[in-house]
Amino acid sequence: MRANQPVTVADHVDWAEQRLTQSKVHSSHGCTSLRDESIWATLHVANLIDQEYEDVHDQNLSEIESSALRELVERRIETRKPLAYLIRESWFAGYAFYIDERAIVPRSHIGDLIQDGFGPWVNPAQIHRILDLCTGSGCIAVSLALCFPKASIDASDIDADALEVARINIERFQCNEQVRVVQSDLYDNLATQQYDLIVSNPPYIDSSWIDSLPKEYQHEPRHAFEAGEDGLDFAQRILSQSRNHLTDHGFLLMELGNSADELEAQFPNVPFLWLTSRSGESVVLLISAEELKMYESEFALP
Repeated sequence: MRANQPVTVADHVDWAEQRLTQSKVHSSHGCTSLRDESIWATLHVANLIDQEYEDVHDQNLSEIESSALRELVERRIETRKPLAYLIRESWFAGYAFYIDERAIVPRSHIGDLIQDGFGPWVNPAQIHRILDLCTGSGCIAVSLALCFPKASIDASDIDADALEVARINIERFQCNEQVRVVQSDLYDNLATQQYDLIVSNPPYIDSSWIDSLPKEYQHEPRHAFEAGEDGLDFAQRILSQSRNHLTDHGFLLMELGNSADELEAQFPNVPFLWLTSRSGESVVLLISAEELKMYESEFALP
């Protein structure tokens, strides 16, 4: 081993972080920092991804593993693809999902809320049918199936390619009997189905803002982000149509990211409840079927 060449897991993490930082790679897509991304990449090539970093940081990497990390980091720098696409894996709600460029990389705040069982707002005993609207990779639908093992779940999306990724993850977690895939433009192909819980992470990015995003985002399907001039095209449709697809005791839970403030501004008379994720952000709204009925005139589309 040459002098100054990284040896341990910690050495390799330090090297990867320095290399990514020097190359001004944008950290995102499931990582909050280049440090976290470096740890993820190193544990992946060392087949230690199911271990805590603190428990294995002194472990040595083989020359093959070290070479694999160098190659992975250089590909990350050269292509600017999210790490999840390069390794075909992303973590969500505590589970490792398959992912490729047909669907956006899982990173919704809804994952935190699923891990907490949506408590104390949702009563698990009342949840029998769930809809994951705009399911993408299926990570939310599968996580919901694991959280509510007695519930039937529909995973819906307009994008046939994304639904192929969802099917891979449904099979991966053996949820075929519990999760049904439906190709639909929001509620169009869901007929009169009603649910106790509708969960959605729809597109919510202002169209004019998309091209200014870092290069990593340009590798993801644009239509999974773009939501009109104000970022609310899908949110408004969902709010106007969801009451008809909820049971009387049902709830709609929807993530809106940086368009949450815009929604508040457009509907000043609606007292939205924003749930706070473990990261401290409050961009996921929870609204009951009763409230959707109460404010249906507000949500009515022109």
